[in-house]
Amino acid sequence: MRNRILLPLIFLFILNIHQVFAQVDTQDSTGNFSLQLTGFEKAKGEVRIAMFNSEESYKAKKEPVYAVVLPVDSTSMTWEVERLPEGNYAIAVYHDENKNGKLDANLLGIPKERYGFSNNARGRFGPASWKDAVFITLNGNTKHSIELK
Repeated sequence: MRNRILLPLIFLFILNIHQVFAQVDTQDSTGNFSLQLTGFEKAKGEVRIAMFNSEESYKAKKEPVYAVVLPVDSTSMTWEVERLPEGNYAIAVYHDENKNGKLDANLLGIPKERYGFSNNARGRFGPASWKDAVFITLNGNTKHSIELK
């Protein structure tokens, strides 16, 4: 008698759990992201990419959601992220030709290596502002491009 009551209850519990997981899957707010980088003068060195999801971390240059170092073997390349959550993002990137881990500059502080920001934004006397560099990703595929200068 006890098993006749428990079995249907267990079945209903499992059915409800499955429905909850099915709802989570259909409400997934992520998408694939693709970044096309162009403007490399030479196919050598590394490219350093930092992707930020808040104005505070972007301005502080700390805690990027992605910090990637990739070898440069062409004058253009693509970087991809699977299942990037929807949101606001800004990207800073530079071509570290000599692989020393920093953006080399001359005595006046003007960069000697190519760099860029999302939306191809440019800053005056420094990095591009969050307002100029921010872009929105939505679920589905988002493509973005940056030309290094």
